[in-house]
Amino acid sequence: MPAEARYLTAAPFVPHGGDAVLVEEVCAVSALVTRARASVRPGIPFAADARGWPAWLVLELMAQVVAASAGMREYRPGVAPRLGLLLGARSFRCDREWLAPGTALELEAVESTRDEFGMGVYDCALRIGGTEAASASLSVYLPADVDAYLGSLEP
Repeated sequence: MPAEARYLTAAPFVPHGGDAVLVEEVCAVSALVTRARASVRPGIPFAADARGWPAWLVLELMAQVVAASAGMREYRPGVAPRLGLLLGARSFRCDREWLAPGTALELEAVESTRDEFGMGVYDCALRIGGTEAASASLSVYLPADVDAYLGSLEP
């Protein structure tokens, strides 16, 4: 990550709260690329304190970087970020079963496509010590009104 990048606390840009916020710092590097940092810490849901975080939690980390990307684009003081939906992941790869406690994580989401209706695809990577340890392509939907959208799905 570039040394000149300015990292900000992630919480104001993601629609999560408390210990559900896994991404600690975020930096919008360009219009299409968002980078973030996190560290494997105990005391969150899904953590196995002795082993750390399971590999499947990497998908949530990646989704939070995508959420932060949208949250940074739309940021207005006092207005909560919109809730988006993770529709799926393709080509998920992680070279380990667990992320060890204390491990520093570098995350990146590159916007591949995004349309005016809120559908998008992001190519994501997780690096540990500069080496890529995981990757996936996430499909997401950011509806204008998530409650109305979810209500429309009910019979």
